[in-house]
Amino acid sequence: MSDLANHPVRAIAAKDISDARRDRFILIVTGFIALAALTSLITGAIALATDLATYNDARATLLALGKTLDNIAAPEFYPLKLLRGAIEQIEIIGAVLGILAGFRAAVSERGRQTLALIMTRPVNGWQFLAGKYVAGLVLLSAGLLAVFAAAALALQLTSGVGLGLGDLGRIGIVWVAASAYVMVFYSLTFILTLWMKRPANALLISFAVWLLVVLVAPQIGDTLDPDNQVAGGVFKQLQVPKAEQDRIKAGYATFETLRNGIEASSITKHFERFSFAVLGIKDTYTGKPLGPILVEKQGDFFWIFLTSLGLAVIMLARPINANRLTKE
Repeated sequence: MSDLANHPVRAIAAKDISDARRDRFILIVTGFIALAALTSLITGAIALATDLATYNDARATLLALGKTLDNIAAPEFYPLKLLRGAIEQIEIIGAVLGILAGFRAAVSERGRQTLALIMTRPVNGWQFLAGKYVAGLVLLSAGLLAVFAAAALALQLTSGVGLGLGDLGRIGIVWVAASAYVMVFYSLTFILTLWMKRPANALLISFAVWLLVVLVAPQIGDTLDPDNQVAGGVFKQLQVPKAEQDRIKAGYATFETLRNGIEASSITKHFERFSFAVLGIKDTYTGKPLGPILVEKQGDFFWIFLTSLGLAVIMLARPINANRLTKE
């Protein structure tokens, strides 16, 4: 009782985290994300290790023959590119995890009819909601940290290319963005589940939003991009000069604005653009310094962060009417 009175947010968050650990729901889904990410990563890591071994063998052969290494160009290896599959799993399954975690956090109190009892304690409505939000943030960010840690360890062990502090820093930045991204779906579902008359309808609406934002909008944007119809890009394959590219694009500027607007409406696309740039997955940013990339992609990061923050504010701002929710 004294702990609840002195630290209500901490107590509520600790209880929610304890409940989640007990039923192992988030642990199971996180494990599934990690397994899917590692499956896509290890295949590429083995191929990278083979390329590295081939180079080392050629290098050793030249040295044994007494020749200089000028005859063989040292390749550049970018192991972070292999995290593409992990990012794509977080985009899709991570968002589902956020939805289910948010639904569980809200419906657990409504289902057990404990809201009215909690509000009889020395707890303000915002403290109850803040505790729930903190619990969700801790659980989801910890799960994502485990996924990225497993991926980084797998890269280190299987690719043959060591990860430096700079690489780990890039992974850390993407982890922060991924946590904010997943919390968008957590907050949205929590808000809907806590306040809609039927929690099941809230879950349906959340998955409808997931379908549009995560699957439909990004796919429409990619499919409608003329330069995506050929691997590597039409302009690149045809070796069209930059000036000519700009002239051609000017001819369908309205279409391009509409297509980009569809993509920009999806927070998933902003997360993908930011992550692919920071990790160097997109060729345009491969091998480039981190500073200029962060400056260029700050718009995508702030879109993710402000969306997550905005939903958190909405979640905390509306006062709880425990009696009404108990009667529903």
